[in-house]
Amino acid sequence: MATGYKSFIFLLAPLTPESFMPKKKTVRSLERLCLEYVADNMERIWAKDYRFRNLDGHQSHDPMGPFAMLAGFLVQELYKLMRKKKRLTPAVLRLLLVPQLMELDLSPCTHQVNNSLARIITARCQNLSTLDHFWCSELSAKTLTDLVRGLPSLVNLGLSGTQCNTQVLIAVRSCCPRLWHLDITSCRNLSSDSLLHLVYDPAGATFCCQALGRLAASRSLRDTPKEDYIPIVAFVLLALPNLKRLCHVFVAEAVALIHSQRFGCAQVPPGFPSLEMLARRHRTLGLPGQESTRPVLGLREAHNVNESFLPQVCAMCPHLEDVSVILRGRPGWNTDFSSCRSITELSLCAKDYMDLRALLPVMASLGPQLQTLFLSNFCFIDRFSFHALLRHCVNLRKLSIHVYSPAAYSSRVREEPGFEPLDWDFSLPPCRFPRLCDFSLTYVDMENPLPFPHIGLLWKSLQDLLTHSPRLENLKLARLPFDLDQLFLKVLLPPGMALLRLKTVTLSEVYISVTSLHRLIFAENELSCLRLFLCSEIRQIDYERILERIQLEGFDLEVEWG
Repeated sequence: MATGYKSFIFLLAPLTPESFMPKKKTVRSLERLCLEYVADNMERIWAKDYRFRNLDGHQSHDPMGPFAMLAGFLVQELYKLMRKKKRLTPAVLRLLLVPQLMELDLSPCTHQVNNSLARIITARCQNLSTLDHFWCSELSAKTLTDLVRGLPSLVNLGLSGTQCNTQVLIAVRSCCPRLWHLDITSCRNLSSDSLLHLVYDPAGATFCCQALGRLAASRSLRDTPKEDYIPIVAFVLLALPNLKRLCHVFVAEAVALIHSQRFGCAQVPPGFPSLEMLARRHRTLGLPGQESTRPVLGLREAHNVNESFLPQVCAMCPHLEDVSVILRGRPGWNTDFSSCRSITELSLCAKDYMDLRALLPVMASLGPQLQTLFLSNFCFIDRFSFHALLRHCVNLRKLSIHVYSPAAYSSRVREEPGFEPLDWDFSLPPCRFPRLCDFSLTYVDMENPLPFPHIGLLWKSLQDLLTHSPRLENLKLARLPFDLDQLFLKVLLPPGMALLRLKTVTLSEVYISVTSLHRLIFAENELSCLRLFLCSEIRQIDYERILERIQLEGFDLEVEWG
């Protein structure tokens, strides 16, 4: 065994958390330095010694190597560090598979995951609560079944892109009573009725996986008609009373089926209870908001909901918190949210271009309660609409907007009802965003220039947002139709207190000079990552000089340029 490793590992005892430190000129803790030393020497010392003693897969007095005595959270941090450094070799993997390991993500090293490694995980890591096999396609269905049976403490399980089949799901329902999150997307061996076997045992006539709160599944690649799939998804929704999120292409249709209660033509395979029986059972569970005539679903998230199903989804799922909707301009769509008073995360994507003003009624209603807002394919027609939208959403933590020019809207064949022009009171103070942490703004329509009055108000709105968002950490600006030099000059003008918590900046296809970048880098902030993509004024020599200056100042700042 490599000499001195035991005394060195004891240096990695838990340390008292330090006070909040800025990202620039960061002094690493002793704990972090020790972990990085171990990571840098893992292959040269411990993994080499591990192979020398023929530990991987063969008999030994110390089959788990030197890290069996290390605290679990330190093993976890060491694993993350090796993953970040892309040094997860087979020997390193086996060294870090110890009983105290609680979480294991194998997605960064799928080519090294085989049946032999899975057997080691089953034997050593029986305390795992999280296991992700994302696209570990070399593992056989039998190996996955044995693995699941040997890990009864699993709470989160990722099987996306694996050879998972119905037998694996039967093992999951039988051996993982605490399972809360399951991802079985892109599993080619699953049939259309595999989901039924996950949530119900026909032999024992019992419902299973009742603790499951999040389930992600794909439509089977086999030839299964859509009308046969929808009842199966409805079955899952009714069978899992604690389900908060079901990621499936037919969720909205299944919710609409349950809402209609027209189960006569919705057949499920023999051996499983009918949807009528499930609906009656669901009504007796006493969920909040439950009515006597129609079951209420406990879903907290609904994604990619087609606008036509929005009324049924909102009516059936009154506790929704996170919703994404594909809009097609149906009149009155914004009133469908009236029953959903719990929504805090909202994503709206217009299938065809829509006027930004169409959002103002729903933003006036939901805006104050929203924490996350994502808008895509909306046109900046009225020059005051962007600022009017922001006024309704001052409590946001995350905001992402993709806007088009008025020309994109006017090119549509189908005309929308007209909107009254907005009348702006310039005496109003600028909007303030005391909670905003993440902001992204993209002007998508590069082929159509934005009218000059619109540019002026967009620039002013952006300046106000950056100036009055004291918690902003992540900023992304792309393809904006104006110079960013004056913007950052105004925002960072002393003695202002703007962008003090800024950590990540991504600038894509924008006009910004090297001078402004230096101003941003050397301002008072916590900048740790700066990404520059296709910025015409930033050449390679500028990028190299920025790196030299950062190294000279000793800043802990990563810069990407391309």
